Amino acid sequence: MQDSMPKRTLWWGIGLSVGGAVLATYVHPELYATVWLNTEPGQTVLVLWLLAIDLLNSLVLPLGTALIAASLVMFYIRGRTRLADAERPKRWVLPDPLERRTDR
Repeated sequence: MQDSMPKRTLWWGIGLSVGGAVLATYVHPELYATVWLNTEPGQTVLVLWLLAIDLLNSLVLPLGTALIAASLVMFYIRGRTRLADAERPKRWVLPDPLERRTDR
């Protein structure tokens, strides 16, 4: 059975990175367009939403990129530990001194 943890981690990282990029790019203008900025409740809602979105922006995008890097490390480690015996690098051994050819 193949381990699906690196693949899931990679897709979660990609999803969080794309989500963080969309959040950072498009949500601020939408908030300014939809909140009533000329009223006191509108200003309060805007400040609370901007605080929450800034917190998410500071967490989501770095977490996504860290998950992508972690999945690449998991793929690399899995590939290094599951080598078949035929694929392992062969150790070079000096020939026995009695087996040397003298007909040069």
